[in-house]
Amino acid sequence: MSVVLSRRRLDSGLAAWLRELAAAVDADNLTPEVSSRDSRTVRLLAAAPAHLAGNAALALTDIASDPGRPLRLLRSDRVCSDFTVMADDASVNLVVARMTVPGGPWPGHFGLEAVAFRAAPARTPDWFPPLAVAHPLCFGVPLAASRGFAEGGGAVLFPEQLSVVNRPSGQAFGVVFLPKLAALFTTHVLPVIDAAGAGFDLSDRAELEEMRAVAFAAHEWGHNAGAPIEQTTVTRRRRFAAVLSELHADLAALEMLLSGRYHSVARPAAWLLVADRVVREAWLPRPYAQVDAIAARHLLQMLATAGALSFGRAGLRIELGPVADAAQSELGHVAEVLAACRSGDLQPAVEYLDSCGWHIKDTDCWLDLGANLGAALTRHSPASAAQQWAA
Repeated sequence: MSVVLSRRRLDSGLAAWLRELAAAVDADNLTPEVSSRDSRTVRLLAAAPAHLAGNAALALTDIASDPGRPLRLLRSDRVCSDFTVMADDASVNLVVARMTVPGGPWPGHFGLEAVAFRAAPARTPDWFPPLAVAHPLCFGVPLAASRGFAEGGGAVLFPEQLSVVNRPSGQAFGVVFLPKLAALFTTHVLPVIDAAGAGFDLSDRAELEEMRAVAFAAHEWGHNAGAPIEQTTVTRRRRFAAVLSELHADLAALEMLLSGRYHSVARPAAWLLVADRVVREAWLPRPYAQVDAIAARHLLQMLATAGALSFGRAGLRIELGPVADAAQSELGHVAEVLAACRSGDLQPAVEYLDSCGWHIKDTDCWLDLGANLGAALTRHSPASAAQQWAA
């Protein structure tokens, strides 16, 4: 899967304006009670450069719907439903909206964010099994961003991250920032994992980005192969729907990649998907309130119980045989739970999580991962290693 992302430098004037906008967003987040119309961000958006005027207008429309509303209550329905990614070498895209950023400085909370980027279409590998429905996906290179993206884990941009009044039935856009994902893997995963099982050269940044692209495309394929229940669920309980959807996407992707019927890069992509989930995303801040972290912790516990994870001198080892068995075994169960939730009743999802050891408090999901994971790993690795991981 060849991915060509533009690294063209920005015009100096545009770069300066984007930096000023990001600084304004960060400053406005420090005064969340200020009305939307009086914010620094609004003043800059009103004077946006001509080729970003359309993107700026979407954000201004959301603000104009209730200009006296405090920024902390801003809803970004227009951006969520109408933003369109310009996926070509020259265009710059801009999103300004109230959203949550997985792995960001305010995990599980919504804040005003701005991100400018260039994008290229993410073409599904031709060896993936065909699906009737596929949501739009692009790979992007961030050019400027507010603190939540620049300093946090701002590696993806999807409509479900935005704070809205009415959730649209479809997905208008999806952007994955491959350079950020590759950097996070290098800094957060590579130092603690046994890379011998990767199946490709992890020191080659271009190859890492391309393999990360295949892994994420497989994850999105898993989403498209499942039941789209997130858009039919009332806001307060969407977290349970989102967790089950993420889990289904991972399991479907792993089952497909490890079936042995597809391309030679399938197994390395599966290894990379698992490694990023269990080493990085499972340990995001405030994991009980972040969908990605909850799904990752669930996968981590399941794979540890199946004997897919063990410890060696070089770090955490991933055995893809048990991964394939676990994914195939659990995928049907998760699909059944998703199907039972299609009416909007999320109780089957809650009961599933509860049966797997999760403690549900309001919409937060808590798991005693140290005790559960330590017990699972003791059956497959030395107790000292399990204790080290649990600590």
